[in-house]
Amino acid sequence: MTLSDILSRLDVKSGSGGHYMARCPCHNDRQASLSVGIGNGGNVVLHCFAGCDTGDIVKEMGLTMRDLFVDLKPTDVFPSYGQQTAHTADRFEAEYIYPSGLKKVKMRRADGEKYAYWLHREGSRWAKKRNGIEPGLYSAGDIIQDPVYLVEGEKDVDTMKRLGFFAATLPDGANSKWLPAYSEALKGKSVFIIQDNDKPGKEFAQRVAGELHKVAKLVKVLDLSTVWPDIPEHGDVTDMADTIGIDAVAGIIPSLANETEEWKERPAEDDPLISCFKTLDEFQEEEAKWLVPGWIPEAQITLIAADGGIGKTTLWCHIIAAVSNGSSCILDPPGFTREARRVTFFTTEDSIRKKLRKKLRLAGANMKNIITPDFVGDNEGLLHKLKFGSAELGIALRYFKPVLCVFDPVQGFTPPNVNMGSRNEMRDCMAPLISIGEEVNTTSIVVCHTNKRKAASGRERIADSADLWDIARSVIMAGFTDEQGVRYLSNEKNNYAQLQETVLFTINDDGQIQKVGTSWKRDREYVQGAENAKSAPNREDCKSLILKTLNEAGGALPTADLDAKAKTAGYSFTAIKRAKAELKAGGGVKYFSTGSAKGNDRVWHIQALVEEDKQQFIELPPDTPTPFDADPVRGRKVV
Repeated sequence: MTLSDILSRLDVKSGSGGHYMARCPCHNDRQASLSVGIGNGGNVVLHCFAGCDTGDIVKEMGLTMRDLFVDLKPTDVFPSYGQQTAHTADRFEAEYIYPSGLKKVKMRRADGEKYAYWLHREGSRWAKKRNGIEPGLYSAGDIIQDPVYLVEGEKDVDTMKRLGFFAATLPDGANSKWLPAYSEALKGKSVFIIQDNDKPGKEFAQRVAGELHKVAKLVKVLDLSTVWPDIPEHGDVTDMADTIGIDAVAGIIPSLANETEEWKERPAEDDPLISCFKTLDEFQEEEAKWLVPGWIPEAQITLIAADGGIGKTTLWCHIIAAVSNGSSCILDPPGFTREARRVTFFTTEDSIRKKLRKKLRLAGANMKNIITPDFVGDNEGLLHKLKFGSAELGIALRYFKPVLCVFDPVQGFTPPNVNMGSRNEMRDCMAPLISIGEEVNTTSIVVCHTNKRKAASGRERIADSADLWDIARSVIMAGFTDEQGVRYLSNEKNNYAQLQETVLFTINDDGQIQKVGTSWKRDREYVQGAENAKSAPNREDCKSLILKTLNEAGGALPTADLDAKAKTAGYSFTAIKRAKAELKAGGGVKYFSTGSAKGNDRVWHIQALVEEDKQQFIELPPDTPTPFDADPVRGRKVV
């Protein structure tokens, strides 16, 4: 039979080029859930996403399983049915029935990425997941033979069967956990492990050999690269058979197995892990070095955390500009000098072209010393792989060797499969920043938001993950002070020095940072002060003080003088501002000015309104005649 003959027996809705979607004849299928494709062996492969059995589908079509082995020729033209839909974006590749009765289905997404899922039997249909069943070994037969070739995937098992050898694989490939049942199944056998040509494959082979040498008669790890020098990265025995040919590989494999030495457990002293340990006298003592003295240690992680709107981006741009051009920043001690150095930054929040380039230029940055990814020019999506712990990030940092690298925000560079609330996962993905930093002398600044929890301070204020606090060697928290427009930088954690004095700063109209002083207050005190300012009892006390002060001054005072008196009494800028706003809204005070803006001598005053003043404003009926004009007016002042 031909592929067209088989397709003619189905209600095909879409597909071309050897992959089709049709309505399954075994159930009331309205979604066209039957995948029809060409397998690796040239046979037609059927898979119903609703769970129907392949044998039942073939029977409904009036065929046998033998009819699915079609004879494809290079000149064959595949029929075309309509347009591919979103439902067919993921291609079915293969399915494998394990001795336990489970079925493993392998798929490929539109972007080429592979994935798999499991099915178990529920009556006459297949249902998703393992349902608590352990798959066991997938093998080229019901009984484990001797010798057995242990490979990394089901496809390789089938390839070895075509070559004439007995093979088996673990259900989850190189990621499989070793179970006692596997040792029992392979006990007393000669086992030849064929490793895939990549790091996971080689590590998997060594791990399995270590488990098997205790129970197997013989264990050998076969390296295909010794007989196939051109083997590609990730290459396996199936790739070898497809490239060299079945007959050639069938003769090579036994020779390789015969020539390979038996696997022996490596002496503990030769293990690379053991060689990483040293006695303490072999370590050299080193003093901590600083990118910014006392604040940002070299080759380590520094965390900058703040609420939105504080100016985190402006802050790290200020630091980058100083390092790139060799100037000082607001965190430097008096008299400190530095050389101009290369820096880099990674951000997913602000446009480089529309915002950051101008901000850095105005800050005096040396543009030639600043490197950053160009996402606009990334047509292949390579930059989206720049995540904490990724090989791509390691490649970039080792190549450019920047003295400083900024990541803003932390969420933009946390791998998608990492839960930020998981301490172990966050530490694992961020730890390479330290090892790479010490290798190439790159300091990392990681920017994150703080949370809004009341009475929280220190590590409790770090959004999403407390482990950010733990892995950082220095933590800087920013926020607003009680002074209007004045912000603070509080050194909340410091592993290599005493906590530094809090720096106070403002951001001018040009968006540049200016240091205005220092303080020994910490983030907790500033946060608590802001919380107190929001409390109703505190505002009521402040309102009483304002009215009392105005009355004692004869009813009015310059606004700046009143603010100074209230501040001296212990009230914060926020509390004073809120109290004045409520008094004005309630008719308790009014504002007026003397001088003029043109003369540059305008002064604003605040005046308390006494009851007599309030009573001078009365509501008149609409038809009340007034001396001011002919029409009735509401709300005129009585004179």
